[in-house]
Order: sequence, then C-alpha cells, then structure tokens
Amino acid sequence: MALSLFLEGGWSTDLALLFTNNYNIICMICLAIGLILCAIECFIPGFGIFGITGISFCLFSIVFMLAMGGTWRQFLFVIAIIIITVTLLILIAVRSARFGALSKSSLVQSDTSLPVNYSDTSKQMTKLLGKVGYTETVCKPVGKALIEGQTYLVITDGEFIEKEKKIYVSEVDGTSIIIKEK
Repeated sequence: MALSLFLEGGWSTDLALLFTNNYNIICMICLAIGLILCAIECFIPGFGIFGITGISFCLFSIVFMLAMGGTWRQFLFVIAIIIITVTLLILIAVRSARFGALSKSSLVQSDTSLPVNYSDTSKQMTKLLGKVGYTETVCKPVGKALIEGQTYLVITDGEFIEKEKKIYVSEVDGTSIIIKEK
C-alpha cells in the first residue's frame, strides 16, 4: 500500500515537478546560489556576508516555492537537500581544517602563542647574579636599573632605593631580578 502511494504520482510527481515547473526552477536556482554561498562561508573565518546572503537565498527559495503553490512534499525535498548539503559542507570543512589543504593555509591557526625565535630569558638572567649597576628610577620596590650597559626591570626586597644608587643583583627568580643597595 505504501509503495502504491509512492508510485501513484504523489512523491515521484512532486519530485519531477520540483525540477520542471518554471517557478520551481527559479526556487532551485536560488537554493543552489544559497548553498554555494554557504559553502564559501564554511571556508572563511567568522560569520559574514556570504553566510547571511546564503541563508537568505535558501529561505527565499523555500518561501517562494510555497507561495507559488508548491506541495509539502516539495518543501520536504528542499529541506532535505539543504540539510544534507550543509552537513556535507561542515564535514568537509572540519576534515580539511584538521588534515587537508585548509590545515596548511593561513585560515587555520596552528601556531602557538610563543614566537618561533622565542628563547627562555631566565637562563640569560642568571648570568647577572652578583653584577653591580645603578638604579635609573626610584625602586619602590619595582624600578629600572642599568646593569652592564643594559636597562632591566628590577625588584627590591621591599626596601626603597632612590635613583642613581649603586646596587647589586642578589637573586634571580625566573625572569625577576632582585636587587639590593650596595
């Protein structure tokens, strides 16, 4: 019985009319344009003009088809086409972003937050241990000091050291240079 309903002109006729009726051809062209714009949006970061325009074209094709006398079966066909196409586009975009050509493009962020030429400065700071210099600003307790011809951001042990006082590096803790007045 269900097979006879399918063959008696219901589903098959509606599907055939979806691609042959003049108004429905306009709907299908708008749907195709909308899906192409949605596909472009899948490969562009953010949500912008392509996505909004694509969704608008898809919605217009559905509304136009129903306004021109489309059946509920044709509506279901169009909805199925949209769902299947968007699902495939998302799957392709995710796969490409993880493994394919999109993963090698500048659209996908694959870098870390550290620059390529990053070096750990805490190792460089340990060579300053015991070095003598002068304060360039007032240190209360943070300030600037000139040590071996280079200005560093330094910290005192909580004491107040005035500008242009002779200091030495008493401790290095990571990138923190701790000084004392000499």
